[in-house]
Amino acid sequence: MDKKYYEAYDDRYKQVHQSHNKPWAGYRPSPTIEKLLKKYGANSSSSILEIGCGEGQNAIYLLQKNYNLEASDVSPEAIRWCKEQARIAGVEEDRFFVMDILNNHLDKKYDFIFSVAVLHMLVDDKDRREFFNFVRNHLKGTGKAFIVVMGDGKMTRKTDSTKAFELSDRPFGDKTIQVATTSCRMVTWEQYLQEFEDANLKVLDHYLDKTISGFAMSMVAVAEKEK
Repeated sequence: MDKKYYEAYDDRYKQVHQSHNKPWAGYRPSPTIEKLLKKYGANSSSSILEIGCGEGQNAIYLLQKNYNLEASDVSPEAIRWCKEQARIAGVEEDRFFVMDILNNHLDKKYDFIFSVAVLHMLVDDKDRREFFNFVRNHLKGTGKAFIVVMGDGKMTRKTDSTKAFELSDRPFGDKTIQVATTSCRMVTWEQYLQEFEDANLKVLDHYLDKTISGFAMSMVAVAEKEK
């Protein structure tokens, strides 16, 4: 079966891990997520799901802090890397699992769901709606979602998803390497907030953040299910 355009990161991870044995996105977690968990009352018994954990920077850090977290990603290579890094870090590797949230669901709900730099990889309207539907359907009644995307709230951009997987030059450390092309869609604040509303998710807070690893500016939204 052909891969979906949003699975191109699996190729990129394989290319970087096999050739350089280093993470594509570095090791540093984004401090925003822990700050939000603390602000909204998460504790060691709160159930937490990360959507699109990538190479595990946030998940491993939070597991080391004894948060009750599970982490998923559509990329088998990302999860393989996460499990390896989890063993090195001394946290449970079985907290990581492969899942395509656009086509699958879990038989449980969570107190908190967060996603960093995932939604902007989805360029098709249908795929973005499925992302929000998954979030809503897997939140407990009082649960909170923290969704972080690349953007400044003004610029719009939509790449051609048919170009996914093509090799392209990308900076990596102090060099340029060839890796799989991935997708990106940036939206305005108005468009972003409308997506939450369409999914019956109430936005409690939204703001720009400069601390997300790898991005000059990111848009952060905190939401819960409409009562």
